[in-house]
Amino acid sequence: MNSTLLDSLNDLDPHYPVPRVYDFLAAPENHTLLEYVYRDPFGCHVFPGDIIDYPQDAFFREMEHDIKQAAQIHLWASIPTCRYRCHFCQFPTIIINPQSAPSRAVFHRVVDQNIQEAKLWLQNVPALAHAEVGEFNVFGGTPSLLPEAELRRLIAFYQQNFNFSAATLRFEGEPATLTKAYLQLLKTLGFSKISFGVQSFNNQLIEACGRKHSAETCEETIANAREVGFDWISVDLIYGLPGQSVDDVKFDMEKCRELALSHVVCTKLHMAEFMKQRTGVSGQRQSLWQKKGANSVFPGLGKQYQMRELIERYFTDDYIEHPTMYFHRHTQPAEKWKGLITDLDKQYPEVAIGLGGSSKCTQSEAINITDYKRYSQALEEGRLPIESQLGFSPLQREVNAFKMALSTLRPVNDSEFRQRFGGRSFFNNPVIHRALETLRQKALITVTGDDVTLTPNGVTLVEAIINTQFTMELAHETH
Repeated sequence: MNSTLLDSLNDLDPHYPVPRVYDFLAAPENHTLLEYVYRDPFGCHVFPGDIIDYPQDAFFREMEHDIKQAAQIHLWASIPTCRYRCHFCQFPTIIINPQSAPSRAVFHRVVDQNIQEAKLWLQNVPALAHAEVGEFNVFGGTPSLLPEAELRRLIAFYQQNFNFSAATLRFEGEPATLTKAYLQLLKTLGFSKISFGVQSFNNQLIEACGRKHSAETCEETIANAREVGFDWISVDLIYGLPGQSVDDVKFDMEKCRELALSHVVCTKLHMAEFMKQRTGVSGQRQSLWQKKGANSVFPGLGKQYQMRELIERYFTDDYIEHPTMYFHRHTQPAEKWKGLITDLDKQYPEVAIGLGGSSKCTQSEAINITDYKRYSQALEEGRLPIESQLGFSPLQREVNAFKMALSTLRPVNDSEFRQRFGGRSFFNNPVIHRALETLRQKALITVTGDDVTLTPNGVTLVEAIINTQFTMELAHETH
């Protein structure tokens, strides 16, 4: 086995328990999984198609069909403007000084373009105008940079042209720009959920990430949001940052409990190129850390898993993890939009409008252009700024549905699966069957009747499981 991989796994903090998953990853027969987590690919909410050069008109037809059948959809609106670029960011952004005179014209144009693209979506997929939106998510970028007039114009358009009768509205901002006045504006506009990136409550780590806010600002934003009337406040934390210790993560967990946050997203820092992967927003370029490296040493795999298990221990009494790395209080529901996308009884269509947006239905997906000049040119020519489409073969549809369901960390039920796929069992799908046999042998899952359930090691390694065990090539080896 590669000594570099084992050295990383052996990078442990002696003051904390050896991670539960250590012995599993150290075993030679599990080298593939160890190599995967060491290479550090992007997260498990990536479920790509397998048919390239898919016709755009077919994508539109299938999206129209699925939207008509779905109880709800998930709708995104991306505002790509930022006042700076974080050192770990790979997403397409427009860096702008929001205080400068030219910024007003840029904000106006960005909102114009988002509305124009939305109108093109409505023309190409007419069912969108009537589909019940389950959750509307304004994200970016930093949408909290938008001036009040532009934000009001954007939201008025969506409320007038889409079915928001049952929608919850979620806003992803940046703590230094989510002032009390801005939070009051969001509440007035109908938003009930606020989300923002903290990354860490350690100011040294925040500064190392290139962020322009402090931990104190984050706490003030949380207090202001509660005072304004938001009871759904979600913060994003990252573990595996350069220079970060297990003690630092412990401090973050204690701060989360002290603040009694309703929702916390704890994701591992991923340094692989998003350009080669798929997310809610496609990657465009390498991050600063990828280009130049980080000044401090990244914690090895051993410490990363100590951090992961520490998070689990701190949240186990008061929170539920659903889906992976999304923690919500027992007294409040999970992230609605994630359930709309991943829960086996849903997995409804999602439409992401904006630079780099990723939209999908059960049979195909489309990825928007990530280069702003080309994105703008497409809109000027009166066409949707879609870069490419991928289709899903019948076999891949079943595989993706199973993988998405597995990422929820809930048991995956075959009866529920058969209801969705015309009586076909996932046990008879050659890709899923082969993966389940391997995972059962490795004690990463248990199979009881119709239910497939992740073991504790399976929960920890669910990303690696999803992205290494369910491939056509592995299935062909055994059939």
